[in-house]
Amino acid sequence: LVFALLAAGCAKLPQEEEFQAGMEAYSKGDYKTALEKWQPIAEDGHTSAQVNIGVLYYEGRGVRRDYEEAVKWYKMAAMRGHPEAEYNLGVAYAQGRGTQQDQREALRWYRQSAERGYLPAQIMLADMYYKGQAVAVDYSEAAKWYREAAEQGYPAAQFILGTMYGAGQGIAQDFVQSYRWLTLAGAQGSEMGRQNALRAKELVAEHMTPAQIKEAEELAKNWTPRPAEESR
Repeated sequence: LVFALLAAGCAKLPQEEEFQAGMEAYSKGDYKTALEKWQPIAEDGHTSAQVNIGVLYYEGRGVRRDYEEAVKWYKMAAMRGHPEAEYNLGVAYAQGRGTQQDQREALRWYRQSAERGYLPAQIMLADMYYKGQAVAVDYSEAAKWYREAAEQGYPAAQFILGTMYGAGQGIAQDFVQSYRWLTLAGAQGSEMGRQNALRAKELVAEHMTPAQIKEAEELAKNWTPRPAEESR
């Protein structure tokens, strides 16, 4: 059994070497070489290579743009639980590229990806529930997924979560938590985003005591982003 496991581990090393060689070629804009490196290991089941080939075809990099071919590769990896593949497949369904447009199917794949901690899927899922796209408006569900993305350090999600706490929208009103998340959002992101967070924080502060503001600032100061793999 030990020898079998060692052999299996050794067999994976060449795959990873080929994958990384493809990544290096891709970073240099040599998409043809990237495809040549990824194709054999993708056919052998390497899910990250499958996703990347899908991206090449979806964006027409080094190959003729072919959405159907892209979706084929996305599905291979998505069926094996690759979060980026699940998200990309959701995008394909949402846009109707390479497959029939189906917003509810897009929602299903976004959810699977989001539950694995993939931040872009969490944001997309939160937006769909907030705006009522392919699903009934559900601010509580939206807040849940904005929180997942906010916990990973995404400023736009932190801003929205902060405003939802301030308004009591889909979540119990809590000015301390609102101020905390708006503080975090205002510490990063674009200049416009920081200014919006600052203005929103000033409005929230009007409803707070000095002690509450101090508490919120301490919470923001001691906060650390949560790794994606710890997301639910």
